Amino acid sequence: MIKIKKYFFQIDKAFTLIELLIVIGIISIISVFGILNLFSFRSYQDLNLTVNGIAAVLRSAQSRSISQESGGNFGVHFENSSSGENFYDLFQGSNYISGNLILRTSLKREIQFINPASGSSKDIVFSPITGLPASSSTVIIAFKRDNSISKTITINSNGQIQF
Repeated sequence: MIKIKKYFFQIDKAFTLIELLIVIGIISIISVFGILNLFSFRSYQDLNLTVNGIAAVLRSAQSRSISQESGGNFGVHFENSSSGENFYDLFQGSNYISGNLILRTSLKREIQFINPASGSSKDIVFSPITGLPASSSTVIIAFKRDNSISKTITINSNGQIQF
C-alpha cells in the first residue's frame, strides 16, 4: 500500500497595515477634492440663480409697466450697503423713494453687488406702455471671496435684458 502525502501550502491572503493606510489615504484625498468641487459647484449655482432672479424681477417690472398694471411705472432698486445686507426691490412708481414696495429680495451672504458700488444704490425704472428704461444700465454681481468671478446683467436702451 502506498501512502500519498498531501502537502498544503499556506498562502497569506491578508492586507498589510501599510497597504490599508495607502488605500485610506487615497480615498481621503479623492473625497476632499470631491467635497471641495461640490461646494464650488454650489456657489456657482447660487450666482447663476441670483442672476436669473434679478433678470426675472427686471422683466416683471418691465411687463407691469407695459401693461400699466395699477396705472403706473414699475422699477427695480438695487442697494449695495457698505455695512448691512445687499438687496433689490421691485417697486411701483416713478422713483424708489416715493414708490410702493412690492417685493424685496436679499442677496445670499457669499454674493455681493459690484455695480452699484459699495455704499450706493441704483434704480432702473421702466416707462409705461413702451417698457423702455430711462437709460441703459448694468448690474454686476460677484462672489465676495473672489470678485473676478462675476455675472453682468445689461439693460440696454431698447429694453432688452441680457445676462
